[in-house]
Amino acid sequence: MGSCLGIEGAQELMQVVGVPVLGHSWNQGIFSAGFQPYGLHQVEGGPCGVIAVVQAFMLRALGEMGVNSAALLNVNETQRQEALTDALVEILWTNIGGEKKASLLNPGCGQISWQQLKGSTPFHFSSSGQLKAALQQRPWRDTFFQPSGSGLAALLLSVVLTRGPGAISKQDADDEKAAVMIGAHGYCTQELVNLMIFGRAYSNVFDGSKRIGSMKDGFCVLQGAPRRASVGFLSLFEAYKCIEVGQRLKCPLSPVWIVCAESHYTVLFSADMSVDPRDDTCAVELYYFDQLGRQSERIKLTVRPGSAHAADGAGAVDDFMETAADSIPQRRENEASDSMIDKCIRTKWANAGVDWNGTDVIL
Repeated sequence: MGSCLGIEGAQELMQVVGVPVLGHSWNQGIFSAGFQPYGLHQVEGGPCGVIAVVQAFMLRALGEMGVNSAALLNVNETQRQEALTDALVEILWTNIGGEKKASLLNPGCGQISWQQLKGSTPFHFSSSGQLKAALQQRPWRDTFFQPSGSGLAALLLSVVLTRGPGAISKQDADDEKAAVMIGAHGYCTQELVNLMIFGRAYSNVFDGSKRIGSMKDGFCVLQGAPRRASVGFLSLFEAYKCIEVGQRLKCPLSPVWIVCAESHYTVLFSADMSVDPRDDTCAVELYYFDQLGRQSERIKLTVRPGSAHAADGAGAVDDFMETAADSIPQRRENEASDSMIDKCIRTKWANAGVDWNGTDVIL
């Protein structure tokens, strides 16, 4: 048990969180509503980044437990809860705490502000076993995993405490003033997603660090992915040439990718955890899950690198020339319905044809 948060500590914590009051969308536990056995549930918009990261690490944990493809897609409650606990341990203890420390904070329910956090008592852990045992027992089990609990808010605050508000502001982010976890419109920032993935609230997703500027005017160092990540990241912003996602995030240790498209975070994964995430030339079957989408239907995508034109319905050159009048409008129609998820996929699997196998394409 640590010292109670005073006024200064509570204010510093909420300053890094980035909003004066955490909205009611963060007042939910981390749980599955049963739309898919392996899927977590998001009640309202806003905290999708946090839930998607936890979802990704939970799927990775199932793979680490040796769950095969069929069992992963139909995971039982006991396996899911075990993997969910392991996911939080990996995020807090391994990634952020550097296998040296982790902290938990229960903010209570309702509108969470620095005034409510003042007097709260954080708990500090010095081993992964301690942390896992705590998460499996009351009161932390109820706080994090009960649907009516405050698991999302508790995880957000625990993530910031484990890293340290000062370290996030002064060591991690490119701009100290912009080092917040929740940005415009209440969405999770890239800094928060990166903090959970590899333990640093860096602002970028390229590999390593980049130095910009000149010796005369001074250099500015921008920091990206420091190592090959455990789970991956793909972004629609890269498809639009706005950012660069490096190979350390495109080719993670496990075949699970967090997908950022239109300010919403979801997950792509292979049910076969033996798939090599570095292979971008062979066909692969991926499952897409949106924790906010209430997906009662399983969405399986078949990704075939280099076959985009064939998937769009373009045949051989001779056939194309003979039916130009018909095929050009058809190709334009296909291009117009090109999904943003397809675009994200093609940032890793070049020119891939994406078959949605009969499910409705998510535009």
